[in-house]
Amino acid sequence: MNVSKKLQEYCPSASKVKKHYPKLLKNSIFLLYTDAKDFVMNAVINIFCFLIPFPKMRRRVRNNLKNKWQANKNNLGRFKRYLTGRPIILWVDHALGGGTEVYSKRQFKILKKDYDVIRLQYFPRTELYHITMADNKNHIFTTRNMDLIFDFCTGLGITEIVVNNLVAYKNTLEVLKKIKELKQQCVGKPSVSFRGHDFQAICPSFNLINCDGKYCAVKYNGGCEECWRRKKLSDDPISHNVLKSGADKICVWRQVWGDFFANVADDVILFSGVIEKIFAGAYPQIKSKVRIIPHSVRLFRKVNVKPHTDINIAVLGNISHNKGANVVCEMAKNIPENTNIIVVGTMKGAPKNITVHGAYKQNRLPQIMEKHRIDLVLIPSIWPETFSYTTSEAISMGLAVACYGIGAPAERVEQYDKGLVLDKISPDENLTQIINFVKRLRENAQ
Repeated sequence: MNVSKKLQEYCPSASKVKKHYPKLLKNSIFLLYTDAKDFVMNAVINIFCFLIPFPKMRRRVRNNLKNKWQANKNNLGRFKRYLTGRPIILWVDHALGGGTEVYSKRQFKILKKDYDVIRLQYFPRTELYHITMADNKNHIFTTRNMDLIFDFCTGLGITEIVVNNLVAYKNTLEVLKKIKELKQQCVGKPSVSFRGHDFQAICPSFNLINCDGKYCAVKYNGGCEECWRRKKLSDDPISHNVLKSGADKICVWRQVWGDFFANVADDVILFSGVIEKIFAGAYPQIKSKVRIIPHSVRLFRKVNVKPHTDINIAVLGNISHNKGANVVCEMAKNIPENTNIIVVGTMKGAPKNITVHGAYKQNRLPQIMEKHRIDLVLIPSIWPETFSYTTSEAISMGLAVACYGIGAPAERVEQYDKGLVLDKISPDENLTQIINFVKRLRENAQ
């Protein structure tokens, strides 16, 4: 077992541990165990085997006992005992975190009152499929054989299958076929609900960023197949292959997804009317199945920013290329002396003339805005985000908000009295527009 990879599946900060304590990563038994039961049982086995005086026999007995313990623990029959007899929901999800993870956890809190929720995830680093009980992640079964899990689920009385996110699965189209078979064969005759957190159903480049690094609007001069042939999902070849999710040709990809929407999905939940238009443009058959249900968002108190003369622009979140890192960098090149950009979150390779606050606790957001005397929150995403928590959070604090005229953020910002929708991505021009907008707001407030 690669201890480093296994640890990082459960703890993203493991890379720091690896950097500073390579011996600990290699040798410490503590890092092999992901829950207390594992640790206690392995400690008992190690203590028992320590009493055996012969090294070869000691190793053989230890390995035998550990294998039996793992076989007993990682057992579908054992996992089935965690079910309580309530209706069962199979929640098919990715394992990449982010806003999708936030959504899943919020849904689990609601659903666990009335349902047994089984969560299926694929972890590309270990190439393992995990099923867990959503209300207790220590109730777990892992395997490299996806068929084993779907065969197990066929015998359960599943009432609903939620396809929450399939990004980074080994073969997304194969998963869709398995879901179709499960719906047909499962004793519970489940309904199937799809959630549109991104655009993977349209293109494996799930942000619809084309091979030129720009939002494609589901069209490309050389055609989608040519774009996909040239598209790099990551500079790292391994990550690129993971994010491809098994895709080869876009025509085949959309054919299988089209069949899923036409003949398998009973319900398509999207989080914005603007996003519905993009999906319906690719798959007209979903129109009668779509429901628009915006995310529930934590509302913050209105901020009280003290009077000041500088113009302070905040960018919220972890800012990557798709989230507008290049936009921020270009703005920083020609930023006026009395204007400041503050990234409240993280941003790799940030220019030295902007402030990067770093990671923050969500409940501290209003205080951070007041500390930096923020005038406006910029949402610089270059793709049509399907919701954007940060947009709603900024509006709830009563701050001015600017974004580009694509995706769900623009839908809310154009209806907001302190909102500025930027019609095109032109960083220098956009910075001037933002500065003038803040000045107008100050004049109107006097």
